[in-house]
Amino acid sequence: MSTITIYNEIQTALSHGEKVAIATVVKTMGAAPCPIGSKALIHQDGSMQGSFAGPQTDGKVAQEALKVLREGNPASVHIHLDADQGEAVGSCGATLEVFFEILRPEPRLIVAGAGYVAQALSRLVARLDFRMIVVDDRRDLAESQSFDSKVQMTFGDIPQTIRALEPDEASWIVIVTRGHNLDKEALRAALNTRATYVGMIGSPSKVKRIFRELLEEGIERQRIEGVHAPIGLDLGAETPDEIALSIAAEILMLRKNASGASLKTMHNLLDADEHTSDHSTRGSVTV
Repeated sequence: MSTITIYNEIQTALSHGEKVAIATVVKTMGAAPCPIGSKALIHQDGSMQGSFAGPQTDGKVAQEALKVLREGNPASVHIHLDADQGEAVGSCGATLEVFFEILRPEPRLIVAGAGYVAQALSRLVARLDFRMIVVDDRRDLAESQSFDSKVQMTFGDIPQTIRALEPDEASWIVIVTRGHNLDKEALRAALNTRATYVGMIGSPSKVKRIFRELLEEGIERQRIEGVHAPIGLDLGAETPDEIALSIAAEILMLRKNASGASLKTMHNLLDADEHTSDHSTRGSVTV
């Protein structure tokens, strides 16, 4: 398989929200049947596009790729080609040094509702490397100029549009519609997707009522328990801008696998080395 074809397959996989591993031969030792720079694409189900040798070697490559996908870190691995299996050119076998990297799809934030909170959220999230899609069934809001220019506006029935967008593991869904019933319908649609995050705005009493109704309708308890509702971190938020900040903070925290704890509580500076310079304790961010 040509390199161009591999890259085309990578783009297809990423566009479908799939995380994949790319295996590249960076060094060969012995009579290797493939040159340095040879590439293969390995999907999360273990299927592989491209080949370095034969089924035995490619099977080893796929196994290592799946390990890398599970652990989430790139790795360099030596893979031996058995001459008895006919996968090396000569009789002494060969060894490939293969570098595995992970390619992740661009994260997508789908916001159900185009009101003030959604507008404020768009101004924050547009700078957080998300591709943001806002959905509303009110044409005046769906065509509003109040959103960041990077935001994709979509007009249509909110639950139907959520389903049509086919949210995947690279998708995050925020539900901030104008009412109880629409929030519930949007949440039901979101729970039937593979979205990695589903959050819904609302008071504890409203959220509890919607959760109870969905349970009675047969939605699995485990799936409902995974919903982030009431949405956001406890920042004492009241205004749309403050609520949007609390939502963005929660999304960033989860995306970075952080604790959300106060940095002050994580560092006992009174016990720190008194000779440490102010610059070294400020971190790497220029302020």
